[in-house]
Parts: sequence; structure tokens; C-alpha cells
Amino acid sequence: MSKVKAALAAAVALTLLSGGAVSSASAADTTTSAPPSLEAMYLWNSDETLLTSSSTIGWGQQVLGYPKNTDFTNYDAYFTAPSQAAQPYVFLAPRGDELDPQKWISKAINGFAPGTKKVLTPNLAPENTAGVNLASAKANGGTFSLGLAFTDQNAAVVYGVTFVHITVQPGGSYTYEPTTFVTGTTPTPAPTGSSTDVGISADVQEAAGALTFKVPTTSIALTTAINAATQLSESTGTISGIRVDDTRRTVDRKGWSLTQSVTDFTSGSNVIDKKNLGVAVSKVSGSAASAAVAQAAGSAVFPSPFATGDAGVPAQPTTELKADLKLVAPAGTPAGTYTSKMTLTLVSK
Repeated sequence: MSKVKAALAAAVALTLLSGGAVSSASAADTTTSAPPSLEAMYLWNSDETLLTSSSTIGWGQQVLGYPKNTDFTNYDAYFTAPSQAAQPYVFLAPRGDELDPQKWISKAINGFAPGTKKVLTPNLAPENTAGVNLASAKANGGTFSLGLAFTDQNAAVVYGVTFVHITVQPGGSYTYEPTTFVTGTTPTPAPTGSSTDVGISADVQEAAGALTFKVPTTSIALTTAINAATQLSESTGTISGIRVDDTRRTVDRKGWSLTQSVTDFTSGSNVIDKKNLGVAVSKVSGSAASAAVAQAAGSAVFPSPFATGDAGVPAQPTTELKADLKLVAPAGTPAGTYTSKMTLTLVSK
């Protein structure tokens, strides 16, 4: 991975709407209008070519900020924040409102290089920011400032900005004016400010999810032996790994019912009534489900409950079940291989 790609991958895509106290910066001799940009800024393509004032840039095009217009491939020039800054943000603002986060069009949180107050090649594409007025800025165009703001943790106080001026055409394409400093001048750091707590609200959505179940096998061969006490043929086996997954939204999670039905066992013209199949269901895991009462061989009733799931939010959305089967052939049943079919049906309550 190139250093450019690594820097892009490190950006955090988290945007918070906030407001608070605003700080100001004293003037410095730069080619951009007040407030001054802390450093020079040029825009580069992700393919390491310089964008100039005559370049037309797409709204979603990945553009990288860099303090120099040469030697981009060295990746040795960082943007440096004032010492009191806690967080860098990419921002889009009306010109002249760079220091007032309440007037910004949009923003996106960025990150410092580990252990420093420096930022390497931030991705400044406006499309990667978020704000209620961003769509309008793209649709209608206008003149804005685009760059980095160095703030407190919540972007309520701005300690300094490094930015370029952009002119957006209706639809989102734009051109920019690089920020350059007059030789021999140094920007004055922004003064310290105070912090304000900002309330944050969000409308949380849930994925629709689904109610599904899985049986890991389509057939099972029971093991047969003669019961020494009764001299009856008894065939036993277990179906393991039966899973019910209820990942529906909370409002849709009404619980579920899993039922069983069984056909008579047949071998040619010989028949063993299905009531002779005992089924004992047990829960292996899952906190919001219950196994049904066991069906005893000789008096089993089908169709009948297999298991049920409770309504609400389970601690574990997945329930795993197993069923122990026992077929007791009545006295006088001819020998042979007898087959039947069990059907499990899952429905929502």
C-alpha cells in the first residue's frame, strides 16, 4: 500500500453536528483572505499529480492536501496543528466563516499521525464530509473555503485553520486557489479558547433482519436393538444442530413457534403407526426459547409443538436445539426397513 493510500485509509468517517464557542485568529500576510491559513496548501490528485488553479475537480474526486507544490512523492511535509488542538476536522465553510463551526457547511473528523499534532495528506473531497447544507452547496454552487480545522475534541472551539478557496459550479465541480505565503512571513497562531458541551442526538435505525431456521441433515438412520426386558424392537437416534435465528427488528420480534409432524412408518405394505415414535427435544443454547414437552413412544401425537421462542429482544438471537428419537415397534411387527418423514415448520407468532 502506498503512503497516499495508507493516509486515506487512516481517515475516520464519523461526523457529529455540534455548535459552541468560537475563537478568532489574528491576521497574517497570506494570499488568502482573513482569517489567515496557518500554512500553505495545495491540492494533489491521488495519482500524485498536482492540481492547479485551472484544474476542474469533481465533487467526489479524491483530492489530497499538501503544504508544498513539489516533492509530493516524498511524503515528508505535514500540516501542523497548534499545541492546544485536540482533533483535526476537514471542513467546508462560507468564506470568512472558517473559524465558526456553527456556520460551516459540512465537516468530517480526521486524524493526527500517531503521537503527533500533525496531519499527512488529508482527503479533502467535499463528498466525504456531512452537513445539512452540503447538498444545497453542491446543487447551487458558490464560493467556499475547504481545508483543515484544528479544534477541541468536539469541534466547538477552533484554534486554527489551513485551507484553500474553492469556486463551485452548480452540480458540484469546482476550481481552487492554492494558499501560498509571501516570502519571509509566518502566520500567527490562533489564541486559546474555551470549550462548550454540545448535545448530540441521532435517529437510530434497525435492519429488517429475518426469522430463519436450519436443519443440518435431510435424513437419519436410527440404530436398532431388541429391548431385553420387553423383547420389542427399539430404534434410536438424535438430530443435532437444529438452529433458529431471529434477527428481526425489535418491533417485529413477536416470538416464534416450531412444530413437528410425522408420517406413519412403512416397509412395503407393513405399517408402524407414527404414535410409536417418541421425540424428546432439548435446548442446547439460546436464552429466549423453550423446548416442547416430550412425545412418548406409543402415545405420541402429531402434529405437535417442537419448540417456542419468546417475544422481545433475546440475549442470544440464535437458538440451537436437538431431538432424541425413539421408535418402538409393536409386538408382532414384521422385520424390515421402515421409513417415515418428519417435517419441521417455523412460523412467527
